[in-house]
Amino acid sequence: MKKKKYFGTDGIRGRVNEFPIIEDFFFKLAISIKKTQENIKKVLIGRDTRISGKNIEKSLRDGFKKVNVDCDFVGIVSTPMISFYTKLFNYDFGIMISASHNPYYDNGIKIFKRNGEKLSDEEELKIENNYDKVKIIPIFSATKISYKSFDVKDYENFLVKKFKDIDLSVIKVLIDCANGSVYKLAPIFFKEIGCKVISYSCKPDGKNINKNCGAMFPEKLSRLTKKHKVDIGLSFDGDADRVVISDENGNVIDGDKILAIICKYKQENSIPIKSTVSTKMSNLAFRNFIKKIKVKLILSKVGDRYVIKKMKENKSYLGGEPSGHIIFSDNGYSGDGILTSIYIMNILKNSKVKLSDLSKTLYKKNYQNLVNLKTYNNPDLILKKIEIKKIKEKLLYHNKDIDLLIRKSGTENLIRIMVQSFKKNDVDKSIKEIVNIIKKVDEQEKNHFINCRK
Repeated sequence: MKKKKYFGTDGIRGRVNEFPIIEDFFFKLAISIKKTQENIKKVLIGRDTRISGKNIEKSLRDGFKKVNVDCDFVGIVSTPMISFYTKLFNYDFGIMISASHNPYYDNGIKIFKRNGEKLSDEEELKIENNYDKVKIIPIFSATKISYKSFDVKDYENFLVKKFKDIDLSVIKVLIDCANGSVYKLAPIFFKEIGCKVISYSCKPDGKNINKNCGAMFPEKLSRLTKKHKVDIGLSFDGDADRVVISDENGNVIDGDKILAIICKYKQENSIPIKSTVSTKMSNLAFRNFIKKIKVKLILSKVGDRYVIKKMKENKSYLGGEPSGHIIFSDNGYSGDGILTSIYIMNILKNSKVKLSDLSKTLYKKNYQNLVNLKTYNNPDLILKKIEIKKIKEKLLYHNKDIDLLIRKSGTENLIRIMVQSFKKNDVDKSIKEIVNIIKKVDEQEKNHFINCRK
């Protein structure tokens, strides 16, 4: 397959005011979407709390207007809400303006089809090919965008319909909304289903989304959960399509353990799950546990779109990532942090035990280390130069228990290195060795580039 230029593992994302996150790009992108599917008539557009979101809204509006496509704008919503309303009201496309867990100075978009599912790699490539053919000069309107209101009860009812007579009044919960999409919705919703709620990071100012809060800072969630003596802590990312959880003792429960809790509960309650999907980032101990409870484990590439693809191929009900993206097939194949939270809290209520008791009966994680390495050169060039296959062969020759993943981030300009094993020393030694190799190659290429310019 041809390599994509603009789309990553989860939409288009980058630094605001640097290509492609500029107004002209989104104007032309709207036109290219129309060219990809000529019968498009109406598009739904929402955004998170980033200060740059309104400008991207206007650029998309003007681009779609140029090719006679109507847009409905719903303002600040979560990514799963865009998926839900796109499907419910039969929009041709849904677009979420967000850079998810990235800092406020990044932004981007995620695109959903009429059925509420994200675009495939092939569909994204078609849009990119059409984008390169757009020759129209952008003309931007000075008129203000008018926002359409949807009844949020539709979405709330959708969340709880899978649970019979849900009442979580016995649960005291702390939520960290990351100053993001669900800063209003989440505190109100959890109160409505009976929870005693303590909320943090619910005062967005356009620049504080994900800033020392939310799913990227589980240590904060851990500290606050213990401080307030709650039953469970929930930490969402900026667009709330994922969640990180803490038990009452402050122990963090990542996506692997969330999948494990759900699988184990369903197996024990005669609601068996035949298979579940996780990524190559999943912990080795998690993989062994899933096999132990007689659930088939299928591994995918990193990225929820690839999890979803494997779920469809294998007719799996459940899938997810260690980062906290959890997907239920009856949810239209979209991650939803709030829905995932309800699943876990409902299991907690029905089990009549503490969350720490549920978690400790699963498995002890293998030693795992993830390093995000910023390089001077393009990560694609460095990854090509370091010969990943040879590095893997060398490490595995000395230690068969090593699991290694080296890849370019699909959401940031970084190289991600993940190593795990049964022994901490093996992990630390391997990480150090790989980082040194990458830094050496990066420095060599940097010097080569500088010398060529002289």
